[in-house]
Parts: sequence; C-alpha cells; structure tokens
Amino acid sequence: MRDKWDLYEARMNNRGSDKRKETFRRETHWLKSRIMDSLSYHTAIVDDEERHVAIINSDNLNEKLMFSMPGEDFKNGGMVEWMDNHWIIVEKDANNELYTKVKLLQCNYLLKWIEVIDDEPVIIEQWCTVDDGTKYMTGVYSDRLFITEVGDTRIAITISRNEHTAKMLRQTRILVDDPLSVRKMAFDLTKPLKVGWRYNEDGVYKFVLSECNTTDYDNLELMIPDYYKYFSKEDGVYYPVTDEKQTIGERSSWI
Repeated sequence: MRDKWDLYEARMNNRGSDKRKETFRRETHWLKSRIMDSLSYHTAIVDDEERHVAIINSDNLNEKLMFSMPGEDFKNGGMVEWMDNHWIIVEKDANNELYTKVKLLQCNYLLKWIEVIDDEPVIIEQWCTVDDGTKYMTGVYSDRLFITEVGDTRIAITISRNEHTAKMLRQTRILVDDPLSVRKMAFDLTKPLKVGWRYNEDGVYKFVLSECNTTDYDNLELMIPDYYKYFSKEDGVYYPVTDEKQTIGERSSWI
C-alpha cells in the first residue's frame, strides 16, 4: 500500500502538487519546446559562455531585450557577444522565477588602461558605451575676456562593474577617440558615480569625464594613457617609475 502512495505522490509532484506549480511546469515545458522555433531564438556568448537565449528588438536600435531559457540566469553588468557586436547588460528584472529578462546596450568603444597587479603593469581592455556629455554645450570654454578658449568636451561612459573598474577614481585619465582622428582626445574622470545602477553587488557604473590634455606618457597609437610610465617606446620593456619628481622632459631621453 505504501508503494502505491509513493507512486501517487511522485506523479503529483511531477505534474505539480497545486495549480500554481502545475502552471509553472506547463509554462516551462512550453517555453523549452517552442522557443527554438522562434525567430528570436539565438546563440550568444554571455560572460565567455555559449548560451541559448531569446533576443527581441526594441524601438531603439542599440538596445535589445534578452531572455534566458527557463531556470537560467544572467548577471547584471554582464558582457554579451552577439551579431558581431559587444553588448552590456545594464538592467535586470528581479522577477526571474520562470526566466530572466535583461536589457542590453550596444557597446561602441573598447576602453584600454594600465593597472599595476602584483607590482607588474597589466593592460586592461573592456568594452563600454560612450555618450555625449555636452548635449547643449559648445564643447569649448572661454575666459571672462574671451581672449582664450580651451576644450570643454564631456563624455558619459557606461561600463560593467568589476574588480578593475572599481579602482577608477576621480582624475583617472583615459583616451577616447576615433582611431582615424588626427588629434586624439584625453579625459579626466570627474564624476565617478558607482551607486545607482548596482544591485546585489552586480551592475554597471556610469561615469562623467571632462576633456584634458594628452601627455608624452600617452601611447596615442594604442590609445592607452600613461603607457610610457611603464614601457619603453623601443622594445616594450617594463620600466618602473622610481622617481616621482622625474619630469616628462627627463624621461623623454629614453622614450
């Protein structure tokens, strides 16, 4: 008799012990069996892992909605490779009981900088989105007498939160420009906003940066700021900066 009750309970648990669980089971089965026939079904690389997902267009062509398969999850701030483009997950629906829904933003710039890890300089590369931070400004600043003008371009960057970007502070310098540009532009991070788009230790940072001058330390070909503080221009050998008073003119003797 006990075996019959065990068999009955197993069948009920398989179907769902109540109407809600039964509805959940049917929805899961329907999604898994039908999603592969949908035109929104794609294969994408999510955080270096191949995943089967559903991607739906939005009114903004550089924004997409991505859905996971039932029972799977995405990380807010994760990176996605799809359709020969890089995307960043900028928003995530907390209700992921059946599937996970996120918003993708198309990346338009590969940011590069140097970070010293275990006393060794390491070149960090990370895809991000760069937007205009001066929508209603001319991009130049004049003194009171209008005698001189200096560049006043400002940009906004959306970038994934991780152990590298978390170290970016005010006055962090980066180079952002089109590779075809004759004169490359440098920027100082002036608004390192690290809260507001972070949830449960995952998410993105949204920084505002102001135009500054390039220096002799910058590698304008590779678009890496302060590159020649660590590497020789001739052979790429690591040179630690031991004298903080060393000037660019003194250092240029071996650059």
